[in-house]
Amino acid sequence: MEVLPHFSHVHPLVFNDGRSHKSEEVYCCACGELVSGPRFSCVNCGFHLDKNCAEAPVEMNHPFHRKHNLKLMTSSPYVEGNPICGFCNNICEKFVYHCSCNLVFHIKCAFLSYKFIVKNFRELVHQDKPISSECHSQELKRVQCFACQKSLLEFDYISHDSRFYLHKKCFKLPLEISHISHRYHSLFLEFNSDHLPCQICQETQHQGLVYCCSTCMFVLHIECVSPPPTIEDPSSHEHPFTRCLRQLPFNCDVCGTLGNYVSYICLACSLIIHKKCISLPRFIKSIWHDHPISHKYFVVDNECTTHDCLICHKEVNIECGSYYCSKCKFIIHVNCALQKARWYYKIELKDDFDKLLNAMLEVVTMNPSFSVRKMIKIGEKMINIEMEHFSHQHNLVLSDEVKERRYCDGCSQLILTSFMVV
Repeated sequence: MEVLPHFSHVHPLVFNDGRSHKSEEVYCCACGELVSGPRFSCVNCGFHLDKNCAEAPVEMNHPFHRKHNLKLMTSSPYVEGNPICGFCNNICEKFVYHCSCNLVFHIKCAFLSYKFIVKNFRELVHQDKPISSECHSQELKRVQCFACQKSLLEFDYISHDSRFYLHKKCFKLPLEISHISHRYHSLFLEFNSDHLPCQICQETQHQGLVYCCSTCMFVLHIECVSPPPTIEDPSSHEHPFTRCLRQLPFNCDVCGTLGNYVSYICLACSLIIHKKCISLPRFIKSIWHDHPISHKYFVVDNECTTHDCLICHKEVNIECGSYYCSKCKFIIHVNCALQKARWYYKIELKDDFDKLLNAMLEVVTMNPSFSVRKMIKIGEKMINIEMEHFSHQHNLVLSDEVKERRYCDGCSQLILTSFMVV
C-alpha cells in the first residue's frame, strides 16, 4: 500500500487506483474537480487529491515567469478576498501557485500553461476549428485569446475543455526572440507581472502574454513585435506615416511629449510622432473654451507672450503640437485637452469646424448680454446649447418641448418655439 505524506494535510494519504468504489463521487481538494482516476485519500477525514495534484511540486520554475519560482499554497495568500487566476481570469478558491509579484494561478492552470510552453499539442487541444456561423461568432465576441488578448473572431483558434482559448498563430509563437528595438538582450514570452506598457504602442496589457526583457523592464505586445510599416489616417493627416525603430528619444511633434524606441515619420512634412498620435482629432469642441479649437503642429506668436495651459497651468511649448483658437489666442496641451472623453467631442470636417466657429462668434457679437458655454450641432440642426445670461444666476439650456403655456421672462410673450430654460 503506497502512502504519501503531503504538506497540505495532517494525516498520511493512501493511494487508490480508482478502480474500486466506481459509484462513489470524490472531488479533489486541490483543484475542486471530480476525480475519475487514481487519487490519494485520507481514510480518516475524507480528504482527496487526484494523482496529478498530489504529485505537484511545492515550487514551480515557470518559463512564463522567470523572475521567481511559484510556490504552491493551500489557500489564498491574501487576508481579504480570493485572488483572480492570471491564466483563466476566474476566482481561485482552493490550491494556488503564487509569487510575490502578485501572480496567482489555479493549480491546474499552472500545469496547462506549462503544456502550452512545451507545445504539447495533443494534451492541450480539445477541439481544432475555424470561426464559423453568425450565431457562433456572436458568442466569441466576448472571448479572447489567452496569449494576445484579442478577439477569437480575428483568426482560427484552438480550445481546451477547461475553456482555455488560443489563436493558432499564437500557439506557434517562439518563446524567445531578438528584436531591433532592444539590441541588448533577448525578449522572452512571459506574463506581464510588472504591468509595464508596450514600448511601441505605449498601452498596458495586464492579462495574457508579452515579449519581455526583465533585466531592462522592456515589454512589447505580441501584435507590436511586427507592426505595420506604414499607417494612413486621412481624417487626421493627409500623408502616410512610416515606422522607424531606433533606441533614441524623440519629441513628438503632435503632442509635445517625449517618446522612445519607436516613432512614426511623415517625410513630406518632416514630422516625427507617437503611434497613438496618428489618429489624433484635428478639430474638437472643448468644454474649456467657448469656440471650437484645432490642432496645430506649431503656433507663431510675434508678440512673444507666455502661453499657459488652462488645465495644468504649465506653459505650452508653441514649437510643438497643441490645440489652439486663433481668434482668442487660446492654447492648451494636447494631452490635457484629451485627458477625459467627457471634456470634448470631435468635429469631423473642417467645413463643420468653420461653420460652428462662425456661428458662435456671430451669436456672441450680436448678443453681448450672454455668453455661450456649450454648443452641439449636427449639420444645420442645433441639438444642444448652454449659455450664461446676465439676468439669471444659473446657466440656461435649450429646450423645444412646449408642453404647457409658458411666457418669456424677458418680453412676456407666449412661447411657441424652442426656448432657453433653467
